[in-house]
Amino acid sequence: MEGINGVGKTYLTGLVVDQLTRAGAQPPVVLEEFSRRGTDTDLGRRLLGTLVEASGGERFLRAGYPGSETLLLLAIKAHDYESVAGLLEAGQTVIEGRSLHTIAVYQSLITHPGDDDAAFEFAVRLLDHAQGFRPLPDRTVLLTDDVDAAVRRAEVRNGETFTAEQWVMHRRAAALFEQLAAAYPDRVLLIDRRQHDTDAIAAAMRELVQPPRPAPQALGGQQ
Repeated sequence: MEGINGVGKTYLTGLVVDQLTRAGAQPPVVLEEFSRRGTDTDLGRRLLGTLVEASGGERFLRAGYPGSETLLLLAIKAHDYESVAGLLEAGQTVIEGRSLHTIAVYQSLITHPGDDDAAFEFAVRLLDHAQGFRPLPDRTVLLTDDVDAAVRRAEVRNGETFTAEQWVMHRRAAALFEQLAAAYPDRVLLIDRRQHDTDAIAAAMRELVQPPRPAPQALGGQQ
């Protein structure tokens, strides 16, 4: 589940998991995104805690060492995958809140603060590099919305006010997420919340996370 702050990733994931549970289906395992985790238990959380401490809790975990920070974030996502690899091999569905596309988007923008073209090229290379340590998700859902509306929603939810520079980062991130979705159309499903209501989005997400149904048998005759 990918997208900028405030587009509804956590809300929609929770809604789908609840609907599947109520329907008696096996709910997927959810790996929460960075901002909703503790920082003091397993290796991944300890690495995250190191970044949070080094950056002073800065919104984009920037401590002034973008290369080192990128490698640490990739290590966290590699740990996330390794922590559920056994479940995946057993056929369990896992929903990952913010995955490798988030790392590619934000670290590319931080590394190339004034050049969107260079940021896109860096993001593509970063995704390719990351696959040496863990696979990309089988399918990525990118939620989009009006950027200003989404960011204001995040401000209200978090009880904070983003700086002008952080607003610029959110807008650049929204554009880069969509560029990557266009570059990987077979892997990224883009859902615009302005064009679909909550029920329709939840239904599309349920189709993605439920086990595939067997193909219907032909009833005879030519197809």
